[in-house]
Amino acid sequence: MNYFEKASGEERRRLWAGATEIVWPLVFLRVTRQVERNRGHHQCAAGVQRLASDCLDRFHDDVEAAVRYLFAYATAPVDNLEGWLTVRLRQATVDGHRRRRGERGAPQRPRVATWLAQALDRDVWLVALAKAILDWVGTDATAGASLWPLAAWTEQRGIVTGDHTAGESVVAAEIEMVLAAMRHRPAWHDKYVERPLGRKQAPVWFPSRGVDGGHADPEPLALVTPYDRDEALLQELAARAIDVITRRAERGEELRHVVPEVLAVVFGTLPAAGDLEQMPGEDPGGLNLAADLIGDPKRLDRVVATVIDLLDERRRR
Repeated sequence: MNYFEKASGEERRRLWAGATEIVWPLVFLRVTRQVERNRGHHQCAAGVQRLASDCLDRFHDDVEAAVRYLFAYATAPVDNLEGWLTVRLRQATVDGHRRRRGERGAPQRPRVATWLAQALDRDVWLVALAKAILDWVGTDATAGASLWPLAAWTEQRGIVTGDHTAGESVVAAEIEMVLAAMRHRPAWHDKYVERPLGRKQAPVWFPSRGVDGGHADPEPLALVTPYDRDEALLQELAARAIDVITRRAERGEELRHVVPEVLAVVFGTLPAAGDLEQMPGEDPGGLNLAADLIGDPKRLDRVVATVIDLLDERRRR
């Protein structure tokens, strides 16, 4: 155990403040300035006071990482502390970056697995986008009111593909393609995408003033897509329907009468609220499709037969 760990709370605060005064100029000159120049943030590279909010957050994270590294590894007297720190800043900031990603539950070294690359047909841009998504969910950075940094990724898309005509809407659609491929392994997607993403700070809404002088209400934050919401509801209703059908069958009721009756009750009165959320010409949502199945006698007969087969198979197990 080094001196810092054994020190009292007041002494540790004093040491941390003193170390920070030494570390932050080195971090800005040796790490932050070069990073901001590489990002094209030339104003941020001009000085700490000019750092944008997200860039300033990254700078503070790197300073904290360097101070932690100093107290962890400088266990013997150091004659030239600035020189000792300078040659170790890269390792210190990389270690801090990986530690923060680990705390968020994200991979410390994000990479695109073989199965995911194959699901994306090894498309160079989509694979690069998948890696960008895995990297993004593990950082503290935010994209304003958006979930993803569409502007930056649209620019990156042009560099990778050579096509500079595509807009942010194209990249947004491609993000959904990549996420759909990731969901082929739900447990993996939940662990490495959903959970780290859920730790990001929610975007702050800044109201805009209307022509009448008032402020418009913000749009509600949708935690899931309408498709996911409808799918979850349908699965819950299907599970309840199977439970009711099973109990009635155990009482000796005939399945060919029970199944259509239960399905009609469960799915025949679903709300049609999804219609209000659809643009003209869009396909009907899952709730409407389920109601249509119940309302068509021929299609209902096929559904009933499928349910009976499933229940028979369950009994044989």
